[in-house]
Amino acid sequence: MAFSLNETTLLNAIRGGGLLSIINSTLSPGYGIYNSNIPTKALTPTSFIGVEVVKDSAVTIAPVEKGTYSSYNKVNRPGEIRVTFAFEGWTGFSGAIPNLTNFSLASRTDILSKLDEMVEGANLYDIETPDTTYQNYDLTHYDYRTSSQEVTILIVSAVFQSIRDMGNVTLSNATGNEVEPGNNADIKSANGRTVMGNSGVTASTLTDVKGALSGLKNSLSSAATKVATSVSSSINESTSGITGAINGAATSSINKLSEAVTELVSGLS
Repeated sequence: MAFSLNETTLLNAIRGGGLLSIINSTLSPGYGIYNSNIPTKALTPTSFIGVEVVKDSAVTIAPVEKGTYSSYNKVNRPGEIRVTFAFEGWTGFSGAIPNLTNFSLASRTDILSKLDEMVEGANLYDIETPDTTYQNYDLTHYDYRTSSQEVTILIVSAVFQSIRDMGNVTLSNATGNEVEPGNNADIKSANGRTVMGNSGVTASTLTDVKGALSGLKNSLSSAATKVATSVSSSINESTSGITGAINGAATSSINKLSEAVTELVSGLS
């Protein structure tokens, strides 16, 4: 229960008469929008019109083997709370003038500026209702309306979405000292478990780079020498084969020519 006191409730209590009427007029159910980090109100509406809480989940649409349906096949979506409230100003000619009769220094312009700040920033808020308090929500959407009949009143519809905290995960760099090389750090939380390891890689120096380049140069020189030797040997083998074939053919031709000359000389004699 929250204590709400303004001109309207006081006039109603006076007109109604009696102690019970005064108590019923000044006491109202506990509704409020508070900052999560500090116990202060984020918004101060004149009155709350309604609060709608929406929570749903999505299940798999693929066929599931009998008896194997489990939480793996169901995904919970962040909850939403739609809050509708009214804020009353002093006059319809200017939204910058606060309604002092409601014991408030906030104006309609201040409320709209605060809503812009909330929807653009990343902050957490708690939504209080008579049934329970919904914690860790952020404003994702709002819209408002006014009319010619009630030019001093803003009717605001605000949508808050749940921010689900999954625990803290700390990551170390490659040369960090938090985790020894070869060892793993086991981080446990209420919502999961994270195992971190360190590769133990050390930073390279200029000497290491020069040594690596020299080794690469030697390797390339050795590989080039081997390739050149192999190519030269192949060429020599091919050339020697061709030369042998040519020499053999020439010798055979000379021998045959010599035999023919000898026969011709014998015939002439």
